[in-house]
Amino acid sequence: MIRILFFTLIFIANLSVCAQSFGIQPDDPAFITKYENFDFKGKFAAKILKADVNNYFLLDFSKLPARFDRVYFLNLSFSATELINIDPSVTKDKVCFMSNEKYNEVDVLKVFDELNIRVAGISNSWPDNQKSEWLKDNDKYK
Repeated sequence: MIRILFFTLIFIANLSVCAQSFGIQPDDPAFITKYENFDFKGKFAAKILKADVNNYFLLDFSKLPARFDRVYFLNLSFSATELINIDPSVTKDKVCFMSNEKYNEVDVLKVFDELNIRVAGISNSWPDNQKSEWLKDNDKYK
């Protein structure tokens, strides 16, 4: 009886370990090294990986020059149902997002571009003092 219980527990533990889903870790040094010289070919975003049921995208945050632009972009990204921010840092030049495979890659890339355009429009039209006030209420990023 004890043997059966022991093997059952081993079997359940094995199932738990095998059931873990794949996920990238943007803060992992191996990930950073792999993508530190990534060529976006002039684009703002690019698909870098497909794993399980998700597609992973890398964004060129160096194209968002100010903290306001980056924070505003991340806040806007929460309104896009296709996007999941897995790398909530505004200090990096490359940031990762994930999207379920049910969303077409081209459509997701278009969402990134549209958000980038919206940020540029707001950033160019707001004076610095308005941006500073907005950041006081909305900047919750590291």
